[in-house]
Amino acid sequence: MAKPAELIAAATTVIDAAVAASPDPTAEETVLAAGIFGHALPSNAELAVAGAAADSLPHVGNGLIEAVENVTAMAAVQAMDAERDGLTVRMLVAVTATDIHLLDWQTGRGTTRILRSLGRVSTDVTIKKLGLSRRVELLDHATGTDVHIVGTTAAFSPEAAGDKAVLALLDVPA
Repeated sequence: MAKPAELIAAATTVIDAAVAASPDPTAEETVLAAGIFGHALPSNAELAVAGAAADSLPHVGNGLIEAVENVTAMAAVQAMDAERDGLTVRMLVAVTATDIHLLDWQTGRGTTRILRSLGRVSTDVTIKKLGLSRRVELLDHATGTDVHIVGTTAAFSPEAAGDKAVLALLDVPA
């Protein structure tokens, strides 16, 4: 599921449930765009630590096994880095008129909860192009929350259409 309408419907279901359980259950939020983004990769220092940890494992002289150890260590660091920030490695980013919601995302399962909500008025958005990827920094001055996520604009990616819609709403000149 990566079609924009399906992502909007999934986000709407979770956001509506959160609104219904809130102190103002009559509030209404229409999801304008939704896309699947990744938590920005950990820092080079964190990845170096992961590589060192993988190197410390006993080696059997098999390059394939060593490569798998490195990839596994880096994936673990990425998951821990996202968890430390109260996020998940992959997220559904849903934009409404007033908020930017970051929801958990698991391929094949979808979304179940809101991880963070940032006010659009109080959040500075910086988008940097890295080839076909877009690195997005969301700095919410009201809460001090600073989130870094990565999306794609690659035409061959099934996630690109939703990501482009989100990026178009967030990339509003000041």
